[in-house]
Amino acid sequence: MRWLVLFILIGLNSAPENFFLFTIMSLPDMFLTFSMVTLIVQGSNLTILIKTIQLGGKHFMKKPVIGFTLAGALLIGGYATTSLAADNNNSSSKAAVTEKWNLKVKGFGHFGGFFKGNSEDLLEKAKELGISTSGKDAETLMKEIREAQLIKEAKKLVVKTSGKDIQTLAEEVQLAKLQEKAKELGISTKNKDVTALQEEIHLVQLKKEAKKLGVSIDGKDALTIRKDIHTAALNKKAKELGIPTEGKNLQTLQQEVMAASLKKDAKTLGISVDGKDIRELAHEVTSAKVKAEAKKLNITIDGKAIPEIAFEVREKKIQNLAKELGISTKGQSTPELIEEIEKKDADKLEALKEDNFFPLMGKRGFGPGGHHRAGKPHDDRPRFENEAPSINEIHPQSDEQIEFGNDI
Repeated sequence: MRWLVLFILIGLNSAPENFFLFTIMSLPDMFLTFSMVTLIVQGSNLTILIKTIQLGGKHFMKKPVIGFTLAGALLIGGYATTSLAADNNNSSSKAAVTEKWNLKVKGFGHFGGFFKGNSEDLLEKAKELGISTSGKDAETLMKEIREAQLIKEAKKLVVKTSGKDIQTLAEEVQLAKLQEKAKELGISTKNKDVTALQEEIHLVQLKKEAKKLGVSIDGKDALTIRKDIHTAALNKKAKELGIPTEGKNLQTLQQEVMAASLKKDAKTLGISVDGKDIRELAHEVTSAKVKAEAKKLNITIDGKAIPEIAFEVREKKIQNLAKELGISTKGQSTPELIEEIEKKDADKLEALKEDNFFPLMGKRGFGPGGHHRAGKPHDDRPRFENEAPSINEIHPQSDEQIEFGNDI
């Protein structure tokens, strides 16, 4: 079996040899989940493996479903972006928040968009927040940093913090975030809990994406709309690449689009494709793209793995846009900057999302909704930018992999 890993970032809790294809993060800073999608090519068959990691600890997803979609641009100029859905389970919101919080403080890596996996970043962030670092290990510092960030987020949302434990506060902040997002979308929040708000927000985002692609939503449920969006996006990309679509199933078309995208980018970058398999070519193209972006932004690459370089490029691009819009970057995390940018000039944020580099991470690498991110999808729905978070949307698996067949 030949393994094809289109590797890019953002799970920077990894050694250089561990590459993550993209990340899915949550709207409030306190939630962060990494996803690794591995494309396995065996003959003409394409299978997808998905692994989710959440800073240590593990928990199985309930009835997971992966939809491999191309939303406009494919990965690496682009080969692929993803939509991930997982059915809700019946555990209470508070229990899920508690579990997620406990998992959150274990492990050490890309933490809420602040650290790149080393102690210097951790110490720097603690200092920014006025947290004493003397005699404290990484786990202790991360816990204190998360608590400080959560309290900061609560104050911004006018959520009272006095007399509340961290799990209760996390739950209330999540609800406040959802309510804020719902109001932006014109959704009534009256007497609605987290689940209800997530459902309505996801449906609105789904319809918005369908409209962009000219997909009819009349009389269709969320699952049908999602599938139609996937088909439309894939056909659109195939047309751009001059690939005939007639008589081809989605799996075949997906493979052809990915291969053509790689070869096109390789040609642009002056990379020879002769005698190279798709894995080798993907590695070379990705590395070249990331390094080229780093050079433009004066980011040094000495001794750095590709995921770390890509992470720094993403951070720098967002910071530069914030400064361009007159937004102070001091003491602001990337997710916070994204939220500020979206409020001030959503069009420029959208333009940055369409940047040839960002499909490397998937559009979800942005988000406040990007926080990235989105909430827990129901009805096998895809994720879109600026969606709201779920407490139990994607459960961490540190070692297990869930295999999905060829129904991409």
